Amino acid sequence: MSGDKKIPDREDVLSTVIESMYSTRILNNSHRGDVAEALVMMALGDEWNFVGLGWHPWDLQYGSGSNRIRIQVKNIALRQIWGKTKSPTLVFGWKSNPPSYFERDNPGVKIEDEGYFCELFVFCLHLESDKENADQVDPRQWKFLVIPAKDLKSKRKSMVLSKALDKWTPVKWTGLEEKIETVANKL
Repeated sequence: MSGDKKIPDREDVLSTVIESMYSTRILNNSHRGDVAEALVMMALGDEWNFVGLGWHPWDLQYGSGSNRIRIQVKNIALRQIWGKTKSPTLVFGWKSNPPSYFERDNPGVKIEDEGYFCELFVFCLHLESDKENADQVDPRQWKFLVIPAKDLKSKRKSMVLSKALDKWTPVKWTGLEEKIETVANKL
């Protein structure tokens, strides 16, 4: 082994991570979540802030204080690395209390005593189940459900996808920003 190897720079590391984790057509669950968040951020533009690093209770935020709008981005894919999803389900994640670390990491930021900790859910739906056609990095293959938290029964943790599709109409990426604005204006 040679000790003369060049130490990779930041760009080399990023390039290797992106190539190894995001270049396949079917993504690992955790990496697919990153893609879903990126798709929503790219649709919304610079007025929205990404705050979801780590285990933050919401992912995107517009404004601050009592005028803020918080979005949790979730995703469902019919095709997984291990095969097809048998029963696609939206998981809302009702919590009986805020995360124990929230005040430490967000001093002075108000949060509910319990709840969903967001005003909106954006569920990114990748509904292509055919392994040969699925490409989970292609924005054209995604649809998006924008669900106001106030539309959900208190403490609801999940809902099967078919029932959600009966209640809310998905939009394509090109209509996502307008849909979020329309729903947010009714909050």
